Amino acid sequence: MTVKRRFPVSIVDEIPYCVESAYPGLHLFYAWIFTLEGEVSRDACQKALDHTLNYYPKCRCILVNDYPSYERWFRYRWELTGCSAQDIFQEIEISDPNFSTTDAVAYYVNNRRDLSIDISSHPPLKVLLIRTPERTFLFFFFHHAVADGLGSFFFIQKFIQYYEEIFYQKGLSNNQKTRLEDISAPQIPFRWNYFSFHRLRPYLKYSALFRKEPPVRLYAHESADVSGDSASCVRFISARQLKEMRTTAKKHQATINDYLLAAAFRTVKKWTREWIGQSERIYITVPMDLRSPEDRTLSNTLSGANIALKPELIVGTDELLQLIRQEVSELRNSDIARTMVYASCLLKLIPLKLRTPLLKRSVPDFAPTLLLSNMGILSPNSSHQDEEGFHYLGPARICTVQGIPNAGGWPDTLIFTYNNQLIINMSVLNSCFSQETAEGFVDAFVGEISG
Repeated sequence: MTVKRRFPVSIVDEIPYCVESAYPGLHLFYAWIFTLEGEVSRDACQKALDHTLNYYPKCRCILVNDYPSYERWFRYRWELTGCSAQDIFQEIEISDPNFSTTDAVAYYVNNRRDLSIDISSHPPLKVLLIRTPERTFLFFFFHHAVADGLGSFFFIQKFIQYYEEIFYQKGLSNNQKTRLEDISAPQIPFRWNYFSFHRLRPYLKYSALFRKEPPVRLYAHESADVSGDSASCVRFISARQLKEMRTTAKKHQATINDYLLAAAFRTVKKWTREWIGQSERIYITVPMDLRSPEDRTLSNTLSGANIALKPELIVGTDELLQLIRQEVSELRNSDIARTMVYASCLLKLIPLKLRTPLLKRSVPDFAPTLLLSNMGILSPNSSHQDEEGFHYLGPARICTVQGIPNAGGWPDTLIFTYNNQLIINMSVLNSCFSQETAEGFVDAFVGEISG
């Protein structure tokens, strides 16, 4: 008889699955899409994927709570399966020679229900290769319970490394050790000092602001159903425009992050001016990475905090950037993002059957106006790139990279730079935004950036 190997699940990994359970029809997974020109080997893809699954075995696990222990009433476990690349890899062909990156994003949106992942019965990763006469598209679908965006990109970087070693017959690198200890990362034990007055005071004040001055919504009705399909759109900022942005930000003594936040606040203010209430604020969630520089685990080591501004304070550029700098500085000094993760350990004390309705009641209360995440410069394969700055997967040039974020009850906007081009990806449930409305909002945001 085969002995099942089970590992504790981090509480921050459990939360996405519990939220899915609270909202049937909500699918918390996201996609990375690589547009490739040149030869892409199916055999090398599958072999590289098998090696990457061995290196990151968390992607071979399913979530269970049927193990023989009283703890199953309170905690899930990752159960390691024997799945291989053959189980999660699929290849299809599309005859349209004009099939583009935009069409690849539309394919994801139109087939999102079929591509969704039930991690109680399937591993939390799918890989899809679409071949067309002109180019190839490589999709990676990750459930949010297995990794945040940065963690999943570590997986892809490792996959590309193995692919090139296999394709060019270099011999595999020495770091093939199966990282079983990473499956439960990040481990968040209970510590009394997590709940010291010094930590809790700013956190409670921060949380109370949500109820006192609720966030304005980007949709005109009071609330939106957390269900349905997604609306997703992509926009590109050219190298010339990006250079102009950097020059403008430098002129105002601001970072690109602050510049993007200022543009987002201005966009939201204009977008909502017809229905915004007097007591409402604009809340933009900014993810904050809690990883150490050497941490390359496939995990959810990411938190976030809200920058909240009253619309009447969103005026001149210099004044707005100064407010943003002050807010960001206060959030970092109070370490609210880390406190939020530490506080999640209290959910371990709540039975799973009670945790689901609790999250259903609390999630809408803390929904921001917008989530804005800037991952910075992406480097899928810095060891193999050409003189034009494009990276490679073997002989295939990586023309573009798309990161399509989770679609939830509020717009989620992911921004990053690849080959000196700024790429903006936004997802939201179409019960909040139609595809046309989502594209209108992103175009307004791009206009603010370019202006």
